[in-house]
Amino acid sequence: MAWYGGITVTKFTCSAKFNYTDGSPYGNNVAELLSTLTGPSTGVVDNWWFRTATVGDAPNQASGLAMCFADTPDSDPSYCHNCLTYFMTSRHLLEACDHSRTFTAVSSDGCILRYADEPFLGAAAGDSSGHELVKNSLVNTSYGAASLDARRALLGQLAEKAGGDPMRFATGSQGFMVRGVWHVMYGMAQCTRDLHASECTGCLVDLLAVMYRDVSVTNSTEASVMGFSCYLRYQMDEPINVAGMALPPSQPPPPATHPTGSASPSTGGKMTTVLIAAAAVTLLITATGV
Repeated sequence: MAWYGGITVTKFTCSAKFNYTDGSPYGNNVAELLSTLTGPSTGVVDNWWFRTATVGDAPNQASGLAMCFADTPDSDPSYCHNCLTYFMTSRHLLEACDHSRTFTAVSSDGCILRYADEPFLGAAAGDSSGHELVKNSLVNTSYGAASLDARRALLGQLAEKAGGDPMRFATGSQGFMVRGVWHVMYGMAQCTRDLHASECTGCLVDLLAVMYRDVSVTNSTEASVMGFSCYLRYQMDEPINVAGMALPPSQPPPPATHPTGSASPSTGGKMTTVLIAAAAVTLLITATGV
């Protein structure tokens, strides 16, 4: 667990090095693909920089995608571009994945880059376990079970909602009362937009399981988990700034008095039994080492 404090941290996986050469058919296709995916934007970061491309034909076809997370700052159009191009300029990544035919990476600055020598769009990266980036605020809450219940309900619901959204994105909030004081937890969930609905929800449930088992996240006022194909985040008492979207209005406490420590949902509905079961299975698999 870490709070990166402005330092860029990456998690990545790639195939064996030196599996193609510059100027070869596949080398030319990869070069064109990466230029297309990471080329500079002419204005503000539109579409959260979600881009997909396929160059060439089998057996030298190169397919890829790039995306920045929705809470990436949009005041500077170069922010997302710099995040993506870092993958091609980092000495550490170049040494580890030099001329690899497949590559997947996520950056703590808020972006994903993925390419391969065969089609993969529509399916989540299946090898992200242990490669997630986990961040927290290092500020612990004193809200106890009420905040845990609110987080479980909110993020579980957002995982399901994002899977059914064409943008593969959802945001919402959950209010709860602690010792007579009203608090609001804000959250967002996002997947790469190529994923099928079930793939997106499943990816987010896996990240939710990471939050459950990471003890330093349990009582944090703010935390996020970034995976190779999806992203989950929450924070207390302050709306999440999403690029291109207005901040939600402040959420007032309900007119009725709730018992101390109880959670009051504001996004409607409850986390489905399927999501709870999926997260439980994920935790069981992790605990037993299967």
